[in-house]
Amino acid sequence: MGTGIIDAVQSKLKEKGVEELDIRFTDILGYWRHVTIPLASAPSDLFLRGVGFDGSTLDGMSSVESGDLALVPDSKRLYFDSFPRKKTVVLFGDIVDFSTGHSYSRDPRGIARKADNLLKFSGIATDSFWAPEFEFNLLDKARFWEKPGGAGYEFGSIENPAASEDPSSHGLVHPTHSGYHAMFPVDSLHDVRGEMASLMHDAGINVKYHHHEVGRWGQSEIEVQFSPMLTSADNAMITKHIIRNVALGNNMAATFMPKPMAGEPGNGMHFHLYFEKAGERIFFNKEGYCSLSSTARSAIAGILHHARALCAFTNPSVNSYRRLVPNQEAPVYRFFSGPNRSAAIRVPAYARSPKKMRFEYRVADGTCNPYLAMSSMLMAAIDGIKKEMVPEDMGFGPIDENVFAQGYDTSDLSRLPENLDEALDDLASDREFLESEDVFTPDFIDAFIAMKRDETALFRGNPHPLEHKLYFSL
Repeated sequence: MGTGIIDAVQSKLKEKGVEELDIRFTDILGYWRHVTIPLASAPSDLFLRGVGFDGSTLDGMSSVESGDLALVPDSKRLYFDSFPRKKTVVLFGDIVDFSTGHSYSRDPRGIARKADNLLKFSGIATDSFWAPEFEFNLLDKARFWEKPGGAGYEFGSIENPAASEDPSSHGLVHPTHSGYHAMFPVDSLHDVRGEMASLMHDAGINVKYHHHEVGRWGQSEIEVQFSPMLTSADNAMITKHIIRNVALGNNMAATFMPKPMAGEPGNGMHFHLYFEKAGERIFFNKEGYCSLSSTARSAIAGILHHARALCAFTNPSVNSYRRLVPNQEAPVYRFFSGPNRSAAIRVPAYARSPKKMRFEYRVADGTCNPYLAMSSMLMAAIDGIKKEMVPEDMGFGPIDENVFAQGYDTSDLSRLPENLDEALDDLASDREFLESEDVFTPDFIDAFIAMKRDETALFRGNPHPLEHKLYFSL
């Protein structure tokens, strides 16, 4: 892309009153980062050479002795961000290795593009389409601390049942144990979510619906329509950005933590997905279980077979495993089913026609890097299809009963990891499917595991506040 292109872009953006270009990229942990260029100062080779940055300052990205990387904007993806004071256009940046001019092997967005291309070149399908569900808490108060001699957190929500003592609540608390689809004014967050949905639409994200979730402490959900894989991952970053900033503008804090507090439902990020080949969905077969084709069942088998390793990317935080416990509306075992919400993968009853067929992976949560989570799931699905895996033959169901019901025998079911260290152990031993065609390079997986091992080590030397309650007086 030459000088003429940036000149044309500058001219069009000036007409719209744009003052700044914001190039954004996602680091390995999943944080969005940015560098801002005044539109008038944008170099003519911006879309060719990008902007240099020091990758050694970011966890797991590059070493000090070879830290120079470049952010090259993707001219196909931009949107107007309404939060900065100056009118700003956001460009998604791809991380490029200066020495080769090629995509950097540890760029999460570059990994997603390679996984997407592998699917196309495999002949299995021409596209994969994804629709994540965003679950989060909106809190009126959020503070936490860790210092010598003290650690803790404190959250507050007008929807907390105990807040009925506060005159400002006007008694508008949930009278039941479930806030699911609560009606306003008891659902105090309707207009806030509506503001989020409107800004998402302006950013090119089609919202399917939004509603109050089960949790009474401001738990909410926004679900989006399907998009191609890379677009969907980009949209996930925009969505989290919008949710956090709208919350702040309403004097609230938003968190996607899987388990921010005890006694309340956790937050997942369920991924719905389907494949197309030449414009036709290939997951449907009227005669199959829940109308699943053999290709869909093999994709399911691949994901479930590799699920323990996938958790390192789909559930990459220590907090993730506070959610993956029995009787918390989250999966614990590796099996698939129809509408059974205790399953790791389910086939929604409303989605069993040729034009709607998809399945839903219910394990993941919002602490994941969407590029890495979706890429790893896609690689597992491809592996299952190539090897013609059959979930029924591998002990992955289908199971249509609630496995958390009292008396249900779960002894033959395979569990998901119970903590992040287990997931990292499984990634270390089950990684070949990810390394196919260098989508995930060995050095990236090694760096990711090492980075996350450092994270889990922090918890081994730090007492949990609950331990003081249990052991202080012994």
